[in-house]
Amino acid sequence: MTYLRRHAGRIVYHHADGPQGIEDFGIDVRADGRTVRAYCEMGDGALTRDASWSLDADMRPVEGQVRVVQHGKLTGSSWYYFTPDATHCESLTANLGRTSQTLPGRVDYLGLHPLVGDGAIALARGTDAPGTERMVSSVTCSYDINGESSLVALPITIGVTYVGKEELAVPAGTFTADVYELRWQPHWPPARLWVHGEDAVFLRLTWEFSGLDSQLERYASTTGEETAWFVV
Repeated sequence: MTYLRRHAGRIVYHHADGPQGIEDFGIDVRADGRTVRAYCEMGDGALTRDASWSLDADMRPVEGQVRVVQHGKLTGSSWYYFTPDATHCESLTANLGRTSQTLPGRVDYLGLHPLVGDGAIALARGTDAPGTERMVSSVTCSYDINGESSLVALPITIGVTYVGKEELAVPAGTFTADVYELRWQPHWPPARLWVHGEDAVFLRLTWEFSGLDSQLERYASTTGEETAWFVV
C-alpha cells in the first residue's frame, strides 16, 4: 500500500473585518514519512503562496519548496534540502536574485508559512510534559507574519507548549483536539493551535498579534489509495 492515510481540506483566514484569505491543503501519509502540499491566497489574491514539503518517519523535514507571488509578480521561489549536518537552500528572489545557502546543523522543523504546516511542529513537540515549553530548532523562509519577504533559509527557534486535549467545533465539524501554544519570537504573544489525530491535522489557530482566527472549513480523509482531493 502506497499511502496509509490521505487528508485534504480548506482553511479560511478570518479577521474582525471578514475573511482575509484561504488555504487549500493535502497530506499524504506513508510508512516512511509524509508529503504536505498547500496553496494559499491572501488579500483577494494580492498574495499567493504555493508550498510543499516532505517529512521522514521521525517527522523531520527532508526537503521543501515555496513560491510567493504578490500583485502578479514573483517575490521569490526557494527549495530546501536537509542532511544530517546541514540545511541547504537554493533561491531565486526579486530582491537578491539567485542565491545558495548552507546552514550548519540538523533542524526539526521547516516553516514555509501555510498553517497546515503547523501540524508538523506539533508532531515535533509531541504531547508529553503538558505545560512545558520546548524549544524546536527550525528554519523558516521568512520572519514576516505573512511570509511575504526574504524567501531564503533563516534560522529560528520556536517555543512550543503542549496544553492538553479538548473538544473543538469548527465549520468542518467537531473534533477531539490537541492544543498547543506557539511562540515564534520571545517578544511576541503566543498563538494557540488546535490539531486533530495522529497526523496533527490543522483545526484552528488564533493569534492576537495578527488579529486572525483561522479555522478548518472543509475536510475529507481516506485510507489507502483512494484520493481525498475534491471530496471536500
